[in-house]
Amino acid sequence: MDYIYVNKLLTTSIYKQIASSVTDAIDSGLLKYNDKLPTEKEICQAFSISQTAVKMAYEKLITDGKIKRIKGKGTYITNRTNFRTDLHSFYEINVVESFHNGIYTKQTILLGKTSKDYSANRELKLKNSELCYLVINVIKSKQNPMLLQKIYLPKRYFIDFEKRLKKDSSLYPFIEEEYNYEIKHIHSTFSAINASASDALLLRMNPDDALYFVREKIIDKNDTVIAYICNYFPGEFTEFEVIVHAI
Repeated sequence: MDYIYVNKLLTTSIYKQIASSVTDAIDSGLLKYNDKLPTEKEICQAFSISQTAVKMAYEKLITDGKIKRIKGKGTYITNRTNFRTDLHSFYEINVVESFHNGIYTKQTILLGKTSKDYSANRELKLKNSELCYLVINVIKSKQNPMLLQKIYLPKRYFIDFEKRLKKDSSLYPFIEEEYNYEIKHIHSTFSAINASASDALLLRMNPDDALYFVREKIIDKNDTVIAYICNYFPGEFTEFEVIVHAI
């Protein structure tokens, strides 16, 4: 609670001072997403101030999108960027690539091989023992995870993958330019799921929180599925919309 500063000698309202203190702690990184804040009663007792002032401060922080209340649990920091996009854009080739620009950064946390992912084997029509390269990325905004991405690339289609992959490679240009595959289209499937313990850990969520699960199959000009991507978007911070234009 030492990040809160109250000066009763100032004419500035107490509630504004509390709200400003919490905001400064968030902006400096002292308070991070999902950190729990003290209760109104605890702040009142620590600073000998009225509960009304603390309640007004928390209401302002909620309005500003800095904190959230969870009934029966407490008040938490919620300063994460929301991702909003037109649902139709997911049928465009560079949808996920948009995360690699601007305020978004990509962190690759795993490069490896697998032959035991049933879903990937099915979607890519691979035999049980056939190897896939697996790339796991976490896309962040201001260090907060916005997307967990798992990319499966069959070894038979991506020979010498380890040698050709560059640190800052973007997926679609890599497929088309490095391997000369012509992407015909991408088939996307949306569903709502609950976060597993491991996915929640990487996305800084609670297990069983809602996720948007977007599966993408990359299909070449020969109608062959050459890559499979699993995208996991935190439900609380993601919004897809459908825009209907009147004629």
